[in-house]
Amino acid sequence: MRTGESGASLIETLVAFGLTVAVSAFALSLFTFHQRLARAQLDDAFLQQAQRTAHRELRRSLRGAGRGGIARMAQGQAPRPEIAAFVEKDVASGHPVGALTAAEGTDVLVVRGVVNGPLYWVEDSVFDPVSGRGWVEVRAETAGGVSQPLSMLQDAGEAGDDALLLVAAAGATHAVAPITDVEASGRGRSRELKVHFHGDVSRGPIAAAYAGLSSGGVWPADRTVLPDRVGVLEEWRFYIRPADPGSGQGPQLARARFYPGTEIAWRRRNSSLLQPIADDIVDLDVTIVHAADGLPFTANLTSKARAGEPAAAALRVERTASSVVRLRNLR
Repeated sequence: MRTGESGASLIETLVAFGLTVAVSAFALSLFTFHQRLARAQLDDAFLQQAQRTAHRELRRSLRGAGRGGIARMAQGQAPRPEIAAFVEKDVASGHPVGALTAAEGTDVLVVRGVVNGPLYWVEDSVFDPVSGRGWVEVRAETAGGVSQPLSMLQDAGEAGDDALLLVAAAGATHAVAPITDVEASGRGRSRELKVHFHGDVSRGPIAAAYAGLSSGGVWPADRTVLPDRVGVLEEWRFYIRPADPGSGQGPQLARARFYPGTEIAWRRRNSSLLQPIADDIVDLDVTIVHAADGLPFTANLTSKARAGEPAAAALRVERTASSVVRLRNLR
């Protein structure tokens, strides 16, 4: 006969404890599942954003490939489309991008043209074939009332050795020469720049490389052939930067800027060789198909992105995205 209050038996306690553990384990597994699902969805969103960023930057730069007419040659000469854009396919381990390297097995895309700045209308120009020196005058507002932002051209002059692309009427002749100095005068709409350049190939590798990108080596001495437009010629190389396990840095799509036609980093800074575009891009495949006349081309871009940290292989998501861009070089 029981007297007073009595507690739960041992069996009842064990059953209650077992039920509690089971419910907790189920709740924990449900939480873990949703957490992994949310992480996978977040990784997938990051991947899609990385792909969009990569393709947007590649498309924008490829549309500027050859802008200014650098692929065109003088009358009677075949065009050289490889000046505007070409691909180093399936590079080997340690493939150099200046002082840096590209990931093994990926492609390196090289683009040249007046990509980020305008083509300026020239008001006046002088070239001395004896000294190989000359200058062009560019105004903030042309005689026809066209506004021209001069900041990029002035910055190029202040840095020195940037490539000045000089283009004759209808793109029949072009020349590339190092900028030596810029003289600024006036204000507002009356502001003008006198941009000095030289075509002396003996002055170093940069001048020699620029002459090799010209249709005639240097600007023709014939005074009937005058430049009517100028621009700052750029060279960009797009490559996959390999992962660095020591720092935890994953692979990236990056771009590097060089003095056109050389292996010299722009402004001689290693920071010019590593401008990240998108993380987690592990492979880049580019194919350029030129048209019969060598000027228009189609670029097929395929990039592969991978998400997930090495320690979380179960959460790794792979996606492959491709984009076909049809481009026509601007004249």
